[in-house]
Amino acid sequence: MLYSLPKKVEMDLSQAKWRLESTESVLVVVGLQQLRQIAGFEGSEFSEHLISLSKKAKALDIPILDLNPEQLMNAMVSLGDYVSQSKQIIFAGQITPTIKSVIQHISSITQQICMIDDAISLESKSQHIHWINSTVALGLHHMNTQTVLRLWALSAPTEFILSERGILLAVAEQLDMDALEIDPYYDLKLYGLDSVGIVSLVGLWRANGAHIRYEDFEKSIHLVDLIHHIKNRV
Repeated sequence: MLYSLPKKVEMDLSQAKWRLESTESVLVVVGLQQLRQIAGFEGSEFSEHLISLSKKAKALDIPILDLNPEQLMNAMVSLGDYVSQSKQIIFAGQITPTIKSVIQHISSITQQICMIDDAISLESKSQHIHWINSTVALGLHHMNTQTVLRLWALSAPTEFILSERGILLAVAEQLDMDALEIDPYYDLKLYGLDSVGIVSLVGLWRANGAHIRYEDFEKSIHLVDLIHHIKNRV
């Protein structure tokens, strides 16, 4: 069931003190298949938040665990591995009674658990608010999608951002493509990389120490040349 997402003032403030780090995060998306069957889900604000989170996680090489509540066993093994590695477990998606129990169980092992409070769904808005407040009482974190995206971006290491893989994944995010679909010798503008996307990418790489300009990319851009160009200007 879809409902209007709770406002920040309707939920208790998180009291958790740990800081979200992209290199330590694991994004757990629960029940995506089931959510897609709900009328009105596609194109909703909730759906857009899940898409934004998944795109940014892929761009920063953050592991994504697709957790199906109806097939928990295999996912629980992977989740247990991440918990044992002291990873930050970031939850989004469908919070069922079973998933609540799972979260309450792993909270006895680690408190580095965060609910993305505008990217989860329960039976109703009141249950949504009650669940977030319950996690606060457990000492867990919660924050909205915009904050998660900002903290992930700010904490991404420069060496990753300017690495070949980091450059590839940033381009893939701008193009809304799978990185494996990008031909390194094909003009990125023909894939749909426009001036807005170029400005965004140049800003990202400049902020991480690459001495490049928008004008460097006015002509055709191939991924292999782009990587070489950036690495020669760090």
